[in-house]
Amino acid sequence: MPSILRRTTFIVADAQRAAAFYESVFGWTRFYDHSLTAKAGFPPVGPRDEPVKLVLLKAQDPQIGMIGFLQYIDAPFDTARVVERTKVRMGESILVVQTDDVRGVHERAIAAGATISMPPTDWSVPSHDGKSVIHLRSMSMFDLDGIYSEINQHL
Repeated sequence: MPSILRRTTFIVADAQRAAAFYESVFGWTRFYDHSLTAKAGFPPVGPRDEPVKLVLLKAQDPQIGMIGFLQYIDAPFDTARVVERTKVRMGESILVVQTDDVRGVHERAIAAGATISMPPTDWSVPSHDGKSVIHLRSMSMFDLDGIYSEINQHL
């Protein structure tokens, strides 16, 4: 049976603030913005249902390529954020975004308060089959919640 990867959802301290960052940096739009009750075990955070705020943003495709931000209203866990991160950790996700304007993303990310790991840099990687080379302009950053992203532009 075919399966489609539709989105990634990040647990954040403030879903509205997290969504606003990606709206301003990438121009993504809101697809879903509601308060609801997360059924116990989805995701597994505690023994009872929990009130949450869920904001989903969409990029170009209306069904895939979405990102979600899930905020627990009365979080049953530590909600401290790591600030000014400089390194990734084991088991951490990397949000990979393709754009046609890495330099513009870089400027908007700085203005929105991101921690830039690597400014726009040109480099090359082997293609998926190893028969050619892909030329990229890439940057990387940590957003306001410490989520690491790599942003690529094909040259």
